[in-house]
Amino acid sequence: MSRPGNRPPSAAEQKLAASLAGAVDLSGLKSRAEAQRGASSQGRAPGQAEGSAASVATRIQVDESTFEQEVLVRSTQVPVIIELVSQRAPTALTGILAALADEANGTWVHATVDVDVAPGIAQALQARAVPSVFAIAGGRPIADFEGEQPEEAVRQWLEAVLRATEGKLSGPGPSPEDADAEEKADPELDAAEEALSEGDLATAEQRFAALVEARPGEHSLVEALRYVQAGRRVADETDNADDGPVLAAKRSADLMLVSGEYDSAFSVLTDAIKVNFGDDRQALRTRLLELLETLPADDPRVLAARRDLASALY
Repeated sequence: MSRPGNRPPSAAEQKLAASLAGAVDLSGLKSRAEAQRGASSQGRAPGQAEGSAASVATRIQVDESTFEQEVLVRSTQVPVIIELVSQRAPTALTGILAALADEANGTWVHATVDVDVAPGIAQALQARAVPSVFAIAGGRPIADFEGEQPEEAVRQWLEAVLRATEGKLSGPGPSPEDADAEEKADPELDAAEEALSEGDLATAEQRFAALVEARPGEHSLVEALRYVQAGRRVADETDNADDGPVLAAKRSADLMLVSGEYDSAFSVLTDAIKVNFGDDRQALRTRLLELLETLPADDPRVLAARRDLASALY
C-alpha cells in the first residue's frame, strides 16, 4: 500500500508508527529533549514563576552535594552570595536578598543553604551565626557579614562586592543545568522522532539515515533506522502470491520484527538462507544482517542468530 505523492499518512500507518515509536529502544535519547524542556525550571527557587527574570537562575538552593558545581564553579562567572539560613528561624534577610538578586538579573546569584540540612557548609565557612552571608568569587570567599541588615546596607555591601570583582570573572553564563541541557539538545534527533511519532515513516527513515551517516559511532541510531525501515516496508508492501519464497520470507521477517518477535524474525530468514543459493541467498543474508542491527550487537538474540547464520552458510 504505497503512499502516493505527499498525502498525509493513513490511520493504519500512524498506528504502526506509534507502535514503532514505543517499541524502538532509543537508549534514552528521547530524554534529551525532555531534559532541555525541563532545565529551565531546575534552576528556580520554589515559587519562582517560569519565564520570570529569576528563571535565569538568579536564586538557587545549595546543599553539600551541589556546592562545588553551584557555588565554586558558578562563582568563576559571577559572585555567588551564600546565605546560611534555618527553616526553624526564617528572617527578612532572605526576602531582601532574593528581591535584590532578581533585580540584578544574573550579575550575581543568591544561594541559600539550610544549615540544618547541610551543616558541613556552615562549618567549612566557619560561620558563627544564622543568618550569615558570604560572597564567593573565583571559588573563594571575599566578604561576609552576620545577622539581619536593612536593605540599604545590604545593597551597599553588594555594590562593593561587584566593584571588587569587576573584570575579574567571566561574566554571566548559563546555569550548570542549562548548560547541561544545551549540551543534550539534539534538534536533528528531535526532528526524526517527531516524524516517527506523527506516522510519517518515509521522513523518519530519511532523517534517521542522515543521522547514521553523520554519526557513525552511535549504534542506537542504527537500531532506530533499521526498525523504522522494517516498519515502512510493512506499511508499503502488499501480499502477492507471485512474489516467491524469498520475498515472502523477507516480508514475514519484517512483520515479526515490528511485532517484537525478534527470534522468529531472525529464524525465518536463517531457514530461508539454508534452502536458497546465489543471489537469493545473498539478498536474504543482507536482510538478516540489517535486521540484526535493530538490537545491540551484544544482545544474546543477536549472538545466537549470528551463530545460526554461520551454520546455515557453511
